[in-house]
Formats: sequence, C-alpha cells, structure tokens
Amino acid sequence: MMRKRGSFNDKRRFMEPADPEVLNEIVSRVSYGGNPEHKRNPGDFGLTPPAQPRPDKSLCDEIGVFRRAEAERLLRDGLKRGMVSEHWRQGFPRNI
Repeated sequence: MMRKRGSFNDKRRFMEPADPEVLNEIVSRVSYGGNPEHKRNPGDFGLTPPAQPRPDKSLCDEIGVFRRAEAERLLRDGLKRGMVSEHWRQGFPRNI
C-alpha cells in the first residue's frame, strides 16, 4: 500500500520548460545510486540496509522497482520526458 505525502515539497517542483538539448546530453551520463532507506530488499542495488531504518520513508519496493536496471531505465525516461526539478547540482537535476 502506498502512503500519500503529508505536504508538498517545493524542491520537487518540475522545471518548466526543461531544455530538451540539455536533458538529452545528460541521459547517457546519468546513473542510479539508490538510497537504502528507500529499499525494503536492496536486491541487486548493492546497498547495505540502514542501521536505523526510518519507517516514514517511501519504498521503491512498493511500486515494483526491484532491479537497478529498471531504476536506471525509469530515470532516463524521466529525463527524456522533462520530469526534472528546478533545483540542479553539479550539472544534474536534484530530482527526476
């Protein structure tokens, strides 16, 4: 069962409009690192479960993302569609 967020996080606001040329350039360089706090079962993500799990974290497992390859495909698809936040860090959108 998916939980609904209690409030909107302004950091997740989509960039409008996202520059397709910039996004296409970074699609080949992006990779998924993952966060063990968002995994019930780290699977092939190569992550060590957190020592003190936080039950308030949303889990990727709940939406069926169990493999790193699938996470990276979704990440690239989000980039191609311009689903990126206004906030960027080191040449990449903070959220995709």
